[in-house]
Amino acid sequence: MLNAGLAAALMMGIVLCVLLIGLPIGFSLGLSGLGAIFLATGFDNWIDLVGGTAVHHLSSFGFLAFPLFILMGTVVTESGLGPKLIDFSLKWFSRIPGPLHVATIVACGIFSSFSGSSVATAAAVGGIMLPEFKRRGHDLRMGMGAVAAGGTLGIIIPPSAHFILYGELTQTSVTRLFLAGIVPALILMVVFIAYTMIAVVRRPALAPTAVEGITWAERLIAFRQIWTGLVLMFCVLGGIFFGVVTPTEAAAMGALVAILLGLFVLRGLTLRSTHRAILKAAHATTMIGFIILGGLILGRGIVLLGFSDALVEFIQDSGLSHWQILLSVNVLLLLLGTIMDGAAIVLVMVPLLFPVMTSLGYDPVWFGVMFGINMELGLIHPPVGLNLFIIQAVTGEKMGTIFLGALPYAILMLGVLALIVVFPDIVLWLPDLAGAQ
Repeated sequence: MLNAGLAAALMMGIVLCVLLIGLPIGFSLGLSGLGAIFLATGFDNWIDLVGGTAVHHLSSFGFLAFPLFILMGTVVTESGLGPKLIDFSLKWFSRIPGPLHVATIVACGIFSSFSGSSVATAAAVGGIMLPEFKRRGHDLRMGMGAVAAGGTLGIIIPPSAHFILYGELTQTSVTRLFLAGIVPALILMVVFIAYTMIAVVRRPALAPTAVEGITWAERLIAFRQIWTGLVLMFCVLGGIFFGVVTPTEAAAMGALVAILLGLFVLRGLTLRSTHRAILKAAHATTMIGFIILGGLILGRGIVLLGFSDALVEFIQDSGLSHWQILLSVNVLLLLLGTIMDGAAIVLVMVPLLFPVMTSLGYDPVWFGVMFGINMELGLIHPPVGLNLFIIQAVTGEKMGTIFLGALPYAILMLGVLALIVVFPDIVLWLPDLAGAQ
């Protein structure tokens, strides 16, 4: 068998090459994984290893939460709750500096808790709010930054697809991961809002016209229109927090409740739109599932070639301090975010880095949240930042302008990342309080 270091360099070279020539991510990861398995075992048990990987992970009870949360998100989108949520945010934050910008961030945070997808959140909220920035004469560049950064919250706000995937790969409690993401997500929202308000106070031209004439009666009506969303949020997050249901059971309950509320309460969901929501969920699940399968095959190849053990041994013999290793890991993840999709990074790097971090004594839940914030940053910096492309599709603005709008928020995210690295109890406090297992 090849030397582990040489094999690792060869395999990563193959991954990058097939990605750069334009092959779909699932093919790229899967072909690289097949090559790794061949290097490790030849053709012995080759089919059994690949098939066993697919069956073991993709048919597991924990992974079933993934398509069910996707279904819940598509149903919420089709039911028309999104515009009501944005209307609520606009009316309740109309009297503070930068009302449109702040309402955008709040709407992104709340919508993320229904969809579990950063890209879906950016598309849904941006499609409604960004034209409003233009109409009212508010600063569009900062508005695009608010949508891009607010949309990223879907990675760490439950029901997060990132946490489900990370939990399945590492056998870490998804319940603890969901709870661990809440406090950092709230901190990010507060920091984004504070920056926005300070910027508008210092430069009133960023938001020259206030949202005026909103009465308390209108605010209460707007709140009444989104009570169904609060019920859905309580069913999912409340059930998990109090230990009544597992994440997979919460996903099933959330999807069912979303359909019932959309059909019989909001009445924005018809049989035709329900069918459309199911098809969208099936399409998204198939597409992402194929990427995951490719990543799982690559992960199996990484294990068989002994990359993880070799990396742990190398780092232990390197003499680097824990802080130096942690800084190196974060820099690596940030650099990978410039050339790879977030799901691909999770699938490639978690099998490599997880044994290293746990061997150094770091908490798996804390590492999952730290990993997620790094993936958030990858969504808002070029050339792969998906949220930036979503906003460009909505507005038609130049990519450079969109990135400049997102840049201050990216710097703030780096600050919050540093905060949870220095104070890990910020992440672990809530799951410990809830006694989640």
